[in-house]
Amino acid sequence: MVVIRDLVFLVFVIGGAVLGSQVPNFVDAYAQRLGGALDEARSTLDSFERAAAGAGLSFDDYRRRMATTDDLAFRRTGEAVERLVERVVVLSALQQEMAEAGPWSRPWVVARSHDRTILERAYAQWRPSLTIDPRWGGVGLLLGWLLHAGLAGGTRLIERIARPQWPRRR
Repeated sequence: MVVIRDLVFLVFVIGGAVLGSQVPNFVDAYAQRLGGALDEARSTLDSFERAAAGAGLSFDDYRRRMATTDDLAFRRTGEAVERLVERVVVLSALQQEMAEAGPWSRPWVVARSHDRTILERAYAQWRPSLTIDPRWGGVGLLLGWLLHAGLAGGTRLIERIARPQWPRRR
């Protein structure tokens, strides 16, 4: 029984270390997708700014005209431009927050404030690698050890409660 307990302990600790070491790789994959989405949104917004300049209007005047026009097609385009402007602002703020975060806080920044679509797509495309990040591997090792300790303690408690309490012989 001791051998099995020790084997389970090793699985939890080593598994935690390996999983924990993958955190920085995933955060980097998310950051790359975030940067790509922001570049694409800015590029699209630039094309609307060039269209405004070609029409002899400032971008704000161009947006106002599209928002107040009677033509439904142009008004819908104006709504799409407004959503794009908002998206660039949000993605820029997320990228700035990622850039200011240190290596220990970047995963928490992604967990706390992220673009759900980018996060889902990053996860869909991300593949674990064999690179081991010792810092996050250590965090995973500690969490694996704590998880094992909690489960083992809970199991012992259940066994103690479930064990019949026969009268002891003197």
